[in-house]
Amino acid sequence: MSSPTSLKVGVLLCSTTQLMDVAPLDMLGMIDKFYAQSYPEHIAANALDIEYYFVNETGESPHSMTGGFKLAVTHSISTCPPLDILLIGGPAPTYRPSEAVQHFIQTQYQNVRHLLTICTGYIPALYSGVLDGKTATAPRGLLPMLKEEKPDVKWVEKRWVRDGKVWSSGAVANGMDMMACFMKEEFKEQGALTEMAMGMADFARRGEAY
Repeated sequence: MSSPTSLKVGVLLCSTTQLMDVAPLDMLGMIDKFYAQSYPEHIAANALDIEYYFVNETGESPHSMTGGFKLAVTHSISTCPPLDILLIGGPAPTYRPSEAVQHFIQTQYQNVRHLLTICTGYIPALYSGVLDGKTATAPRGLLPMLKEEKPDVKWVEKRWVRDGKVWSSGAVANGMDMMACFMKEEFKEQGALTEMAMGMADFARRGEAY
């Protein structure tokens, strides 16, 4: 699959979402056309045209995040267009998605190039059935319970793991680890651009294994 030049990237916000679970999106933002204006011309030429969608169930804005932050919502699950990438940040561990949210994930999953879950972002994906038969990870402390109660998924103890178009990460900080690998794999044709972005951010690259 060749690297895309334009993308529709959506973030699904469920319950009070962990702010750091959404933060990896900013790494992706460092290779879009707006940010790349500050790069040398020959590198900026490969920047991506990215549209961002911040989605919750009702479209009510702003959406409450941890740390007292508020995030502007652009779409509800009923108005969000088909996406290329869907990122699901972590809600409260007790969160269970409504049937409408499950349907949204199932429908988007048919079209996306990639589905990314970060920390407890696995919960909406799990209850939507899109992790069935897949290898996935989640916060380490929850893995024993998940292996026992949700055996349809092959749970592994890693910082992140990829199975086809599904990427999942463990704890909050592992979302950044996963995004670094994701960008390297997905945007090979933007290699110099991606390397510059990660270098400017002094981004630490940790492997899958803890």
